[in-house]
Amino acid sequence: MSDKLKKLLAALLFAFLAFNVVAATPDLAGRFLEKADTAYDDGDIDGAYKYINQALALTKNDPNASNVTIFAQTVYKTKLNQIMNNYDELDFIDVTSNLEQYPSVASASIKKLVAQIEAMQTQKIEAEKKAAQEKQQAEEARRAEEQTEIMRKQAEESRRLQEEANEETRKANAENRRLQEEANAETRKANEENLRIQKANSEELKNTLSSGLQVLGDGLEKSSTETRMAINKIVWIVILIVVLIFFIVLVIMVIARKSFKQAEIQQEQYVQAFRMLAASQNQTNRLMLGGVTDLYGAEGSQLRLAGSSRWAPAALPDVEQSPEEQEELRTLASKCEDLGAKIDQATGRKNNSKNVSELCYKIAMALGLPQGESMLYFCAAMVYDAGFLSIDPEIMAAENLTDEQRKLLREHVNMSEKPLEFVPKRYWQTFEDAAKWHHENMDGSGYPKGLKGDKIPQIARLIRVCESYISMISRRNYREIYDKETAVEKLREKPEFYDSDVIDVLETII
Repeated sequence: MSDKLKKLLAALLFAFLAFNVVAATPDLAGRFLEKADTAYDDGDIDGAYKYINQALALTKNDPNASNVTIFAQTVYKTKLNQIMNNYDELDFIDVTSNLEQYPSVASASIKKLVAQIEAMQTQKIEAEKKAAQEKQQAEEARRAEEQTEIMRKQAEESRRLQEEANEETRKANAENRRLQEEANAETRKANEENLRIQKANSEELKNTLSSGLQVLGDGLEKSSTETRMAINKIVWIVILIVVLIFFIVLVIMVIARKSFKQAEIQQEQYVQAFRMLAASQNQTNRLMLGGVTDLYGAEGSQLRLAGSSRWAPAALPDVEQSPEEQEELRTLASKCEDLGAKIDQATGRKNNSKNVSELCYKIAMALGLPQGESMLYFCAAMVYDAGFLSIDPEIMAAENLTDEQRKLLREHVNMSEKPLEFVPKRYWQTFEDAAKWHHENMDGSGYPKGLKGDKIPQIARLIRVCESYISMISRRNYREIYDKETAVEKLREKPEFYDSDVIDVLETII
């Protein structure tokens, strides 16, 4: 058989098959329409929805398939009413997607149902967000009351200990006065006895002189003996007084030592109380991977709030995570930490990624952003310079750069896609904003696009301030190191570069 004959037979066979397929399409669409009608009559709305979509797909380009479109509108209305009564997000997304694919089905009543469902879900999200905020406020108030009660009890205990110490001091002073009075009394008695003896001696001497010279020697001897006895008695009295004074001093020292010990215990209790208060306040703001909430939304959702001058919570509320979602975010944070270490090694900036990301997180929380969005900012700020990994290492290590090399280094903001390909799609916008726009300035003098003011995403404005601050307080070969207060002042001197709201919060937390 010749080649021309073979080609002719093949062409005829292809035409025959094509004719059969074209001829069979209306019949197949009709069968799907019948199945959809049967399922609808049986109350199987999901089955009717599936079959009518198959019929729509076969007749999409057929202008004469009005019967399919009309019945599809009936099925879609019933399906939307079903979703309105028992909302299922996946079903709703599927319906809206198919309405975009088959616009002829989207009648005014169907569009109205779609709008009503979307409005209901928006109200539900707002109500859940408000309930969560009220619950958080109530919990914070309860914790504050508990902490106040603890501090009140500690203050009462401190006052009680102080009163006991004061009572011990009062008793010691009273005992000291009593011992002093006894010593004074003994001294008075000794003086009186000494005066009596001296007076007796004088009388005896007078009697001795009057009795004659013969007894003069005996009288003098007797007087001397009595005087020695009196002196010995006085010495013993003085020794007793010294012993009493020593005992009093010893008692005072013991009491004073006990008072100092009580004061130290009191001081330690105050320190522990303030530490407990600081720990309680810090618990709601510190970084916990296990407490991070996911940020759900459509693929096109943007968390950066570009165009807004307010540092307000993001449009999407925090929601409770499943264990799988929590594990996904923990894995993301771990990967960001590993990549951040590689970036620091390539740029020669030790711990830069860690320091910038932690500071971004603290400022975001202080600005009132939700915990989930703040944690996402923490991850993105750890890898914002990922584009440097795509630059030639020799250029990165060069001390003196040419204009061409400097221009190439600036391109790192556009070279982060490959290093960040591990980032899940729903988080990509935040990571891209961090990597691409962190060199933009508030007055529009930055790069790569010269964005200005609130056109710069929030995460980029945060990183711009945090990166410059960490650089100023870190050791660099090309300039001196600044203290924290001086670094903040340096940032304030350039309002055309940095967001002043971010600097205000930075100053309160350093």
